[in-house]
This record gives sequence, structure tokens and C-alpha cells, in this order.
Amino acid sequence: MTKHEEDEIQVLGSPAGGKRPVRNRWLWGIVVLLLVAVACIVCWWCLPDRNNRPVGEKVFPNWEKNILQLDKKQQPLTDSATHARVSLLADTVNDVPMQLFVLEGTDVRLCIGLPSVQDTTLLMALPAADVRKDNLGIVGDFVLDGCRYGNGKRKEGYGALLQGQLFLGVSASDTVMNYCAERQGSFFRQYPLVIGGKIWPNRLKGKSLRRAVARKKDDPRVYVVLSRQRESLYDFSEALADYGMFDALYLPGGDAYAFCRTPQEILWLGTSQEHVYPNTSYLVFHK
Repeated sequence: MTKHEEDEIQVLGSPAGGKRPVRNRWLWGIVVLLLVAVACIVCWWCLPDRNNRPVGEKVFPNWEKNILQLDKKQQPLTDSATHARVSLLADTVNDVPMQLFVLEGTDVRLCIGLPSVQDTTLLMALPAADVRKDNLGIVGDFVLDGCRYGNGKRKEGYGALLQGQLFLGVSASDTVMNYCAERQGSFFRQYPLVIGGKIWPNRLKGKSLRRAVARKKDDPRVYVVLSRQRESLYDFSEALADYGMFDALYLPGGDAYAFCRTPQEILWLGTSQEHVYPNTSYLVFHK
């Protein structure tokens, strides 16, 4: 123990060398961090698109664009001045042979229940949303003429229908669905294959006869594309992107019931009604 003389003066409470106490340095550090956090919050709040993006919305390329088009009643996929017709094409991309149905001047609607092939106003009908095998419920968010029949967002792709127009996109929020429901439109979910010209990743494995509904950028026509042999979902998506599709949405394939009406005949794209249930929905193109 160090002894101090009686006349020695000691300065208490001040560390040697004039350094600040460790406690004070910690307090100043906390104050600086709080200021930085407040600055970040203010900057985020002031971002120009902050109030336009719904809470929980992932940053996807075209949900805002689709809302804008719907709001302005633009018609990106239908040219009403064109006589309703279906053209057939065949092509092979990346060793994937495809059959393409090009629809012009048609209206598009969603329905539940098997469409009648006897209805001569129908040009094409094919399944839209999937149906659960256990309880026969519709898989994913589903709205028909403003009424909601299903929910779920495991499949982030969607088809939105309003006033005979079809919009394809991808979003995990309810923004587009609610917009359509409020205006007595329709909405269904499926796997996105191509979005903004880029392949969208999917986890589905195996090979099957594939189907998709697609569109090209700045093209008023709708494309329904079928693979002519069993393909993986990735190879099919890659072929669609390389063919020039800007957006493409998966549709139930295989031999699922579907048909196309040409001036000459009815083409059966699938004849199986094994999985046709009361809740089976169809994408219908008509005059």
C-alpha cells in the first residue's frame, strides 16, 4: 500500500493523463448511433416512392406498372379494332419444340366450371388456377367478378382480369388483387415463368407437357404456348424468354381439358377430365 505524506495533494475523480472516463466514451458512442439511426429513418420516410409501395410488398418489376395501366384503362393485350381470331404457329427454341396460339382482338374472362365447347363465341379455354386434391379448394388467391373464393401466396405470379383485359405479373401482396376485386374484376395465381424478359426461378422438378400464357413487350396480342414434348419447367421458361416473351405465367398442362376453335375445326389441347372438379377454373378467350 502506498503511503501519502500529510502535505501531499491528491486530485480525486480525474484519471491520469487527462483522459475521459470509459463510461463517458460509451455514452457518446450511444448518442452518435442514435443520431445515425434517426437520420436513416428520416431519409427512408422521405423517399419519393415510399407512400406508393404497400407494406410488405416485395420489390417486383411490374406490379406498379400494371396498376398504372389498369388505372388509365389502357389495353396492353387486346386491340378491339382487330377482328377476333386465333393464329397457329410452330417453332423450336433451344431444342424445345413449341406450339403457339396467337390471340388477337379477343376478350378474356375467368370462369369456374367447364366451358361449353358448343358456345361458338369461345375461341379458346384452358385451366387457370390449380385445385387441391385433398379438399378440392382453389390454390392461391382467387377472385371471380369481385368475389373472393381462395387465398394464398405461395405462387407469386398472377393473372389479373378487368374489362376483358389480361395483365400478367408477380407480387406477394394483395394490391393488384384488391384493385380488381373492388372493380368486379377477376384474379388468380400461378407460377411465374418469365417476368420482365427474365426467367423467374421455380422449384418445381420433373418433366411434363407444359403450358403458359404469355405476352411480348408492347405487343397487343396474347400468346398461349404449349410444349410438344415433356420439358422441365426451367427449359420451358428459358425457351419462352429466348423466344421474346416479356411476361409468361404457368398454366396446368399435361392432358388437362382444353380446346381451341379455329374457322376450320376444334382443336383439343387436352381431353382428360379426370381432374375437372366443381372448383376448376378456366381462362376463356372469346369474341
